[in-house]
Amino acid sequence: MKKIMQIGILIGFVMGFCFMGGGFGNKAAAAGGESRISNIIGKDTFLMDNGTMWSLIDGNRKIRTLGSVSSITGDEYFGIGVTQDGQLIEWSVSTAPRPVVGQTGVKQVAGSFWLKTDGSVWNSAGKVKDLDGISMIGYAERRFAALSRNGDVLLSDRNITDKYLKLGKIENADSVTSLTVIEDHVALLFESGQVVVYETANFDDNGKIIPVTVAQDAIHIAYTSGDPTDVLLVTRKDGTVWQTGEYQARWKLDQQISGLGTVVKTAAYLDSNHFYAQRSDGSWVLFADNVVTSVEIPKVDKVDVSISELKPNVGDILKVSIQETYSNGAKIKVIPNETNISVDKPYLLKLQSDGSLKVLGVGQTQVTLTTGGVTKTLTVSASLQNNLKWAKQVNGIEFVPAKAVIQALGGTVSITSGIFEASIGDVTFSFKVGDMNAQLNGETITLKAAPLTEKGDTYIPGMLLTFAVGASVNWDGKWKTAEISFGDAKMTVVSSDTAGLVKKAMQGSLAKYIGKSYWINYFQQWDRFSKVTVSDILPDDSGDFVIVFKSAAGKELKSFPMSSSFVSELFTNEDYFFNFDPKKKYPWSASTWSLIKAGKIVLGMTKDQVKMSWGYPSGRNVTNASGKTIETWVYYNFDVVSFVNGKVTFILN
Repeated sequence: MKKIMQIGILIGFVMGFCFMGGGFGNKAAAAGGESRISNIIGKDTFLMDNGTMWSLIDGNRKIRTLGSVSSITGDEYFGIGVTQDGQLIEWSVSTAPRPVVGQTGVKQVAGSFWLKTDGSVWNSAGKVKDLDGISMIGYAERRFAALSRNGDVLLSDRNITDKYLKLGKIENADSVTSLTVIEDHVALLFESGQVVVYETANFDDNGKIIPVTVAQDAIHIAYTSGDPTDVLLVTRKDGTVWQTGEYQARWKLDQQISGLGTVVKTAAYLDSNHFYAQRSDGSWVLFADNVVTSVEIPKVDKVDVSISELKPNVGDILKVSIQETYSNGAKIKVIPNETNISVDKPYLLKLQSDGSLKVLGVGQTQVTLTTGGVTKTLTVSASLQNNLKWAKQVNGIEFVPAKAVIQALGGTVSITSGIFEASIGDVTFSFKVGDMNAQLNGETITLKAAPLTEKGDTYIPGMLLTFAVGASVNWDGKWKTAEISFGDAKMTVVSSDTAGLVKKAMQGSLAKYIGKSYWINYFQQWDRFSKVTVSDILPDDSGDFVIVFKSAAGKELKSFPMSSSFVSELFTNEDYFFNFDPKKKYPWSASTWSLIKAGKIVLGMTKDQVKMSWGYPSGRNVTNASGKTIETWVYYNFDVVSFVNGKVTFILN
């Protein structure tokens, strides 16, 4: 286990990849939103004022967890916290912050203890006995302290488990705003600003502990270790920070911390010479050996976005991947949603509930992704995979079927009293058969030819689409087709002559595939790695081709209609078919083939097995360390798999 964790840390260092933990509570904290640090309990572990938490996994990978966390306690590697609605959370060196089942109604956390609103105290072993009616708790250096509702100041006995020493009693427990503890010291801060310290070694002749007032104007207190004497850090109302002295001066604020002003609270870190402080403007600084440095709030430095296909076909579902790179080195995936994605032509692309985009029509549209204050725009050019029919050319003017073409462009058509009313996005236009005048957004335009009908279909001249949506409409004399395009977005409308022309010109070159056998990889959800033989390649009346296969059992299988060029690609691209039997070429175990067939990978797989399951990566990184070759593959959606000496040791998907 230790070896696996070391490899994971090494891979994290080489690749710089970090992960976003799961969320809990109110997820209103948006990715990349402006926020400030609320509390710090370690160099890279802190709470933001919007309820988001930054922490570490494996001591190296920085993660961000969305939620509504109100307070945290612990350190870089282990800790607990409480959400605004009283849910207990926990994290460790190997797990991101997550809710603790059954632990609700939590009021305060301290060390490994938590206080519930009913006054009971709990830890991982369960409810702590003999501690009831508690109003406040504290923990440090394996010492637990509490203030009861009736005013008892309690400290855990260092020698006897589950025994608590009563150090003193105050009249009004509600007047105490905070409590801090270290070793044999307990300090209370009152609403008035008074700070009172109880120490087990400071007692009178009758053995009664003597409370000592060390300040009258404090707004925050925190104990931290010191040498030779532990130190109480006191933040005063004037914004200065003071600390108690050594030995007999441990009850006196005898030293002001230089360089710290306008401070509202401190947070213990290593010792009295290394701690954090928050200023009144919300910023944090680190005081380390008399040097004050600012604590950086993680901010988005870069955003990487990708769409699985920028030149898709109508009907495709596009995966959107968003990854933020932060100033602290964290790389975090962001879930696409309507708050960070906008489409300028929503009639062409529609955002789905899972963050994907569905292609609705032919055309070009801008997809804008905004996260962490960074905006990126990608152009998606959507085409129609299957040809429409029928186009025609009359007196040198190309005509296309009105209803089919307008709907393919993401529009709608209706007919009222012989007038065709059409809309594509914000554009509306109307036309009438035999009338060379049309209406475009309420304005009259004149066409070179009037719409016509033939065999029950209505045809419009291509120039109407040019006026309406800027489409380029051209006639291809070789194949007798109308080509409608918007840059890289294309749609073909064939004529009644196209199929014969294509068949005559193309089937000869496609005939070479007839009679050959292939093994399926990914195609029409057919059974992966099963053998099929091409029995025929048939052109249809739209100019596309349907491939007819025969399975090993003699069953006839037909492909969807496709272009001739795609037929050739199909049989030369191993993403679709192999021209060899992969199970014979790779005599792997049945269990391994079962995983590959399901598109899964597991630790210990080889690079060939990963390629067979997931395909080729979009990027690779190779490094050598301690005599080992570490190779990391990154896929377009930021899935990651790493190999050590050719074997899978790490998977992120």
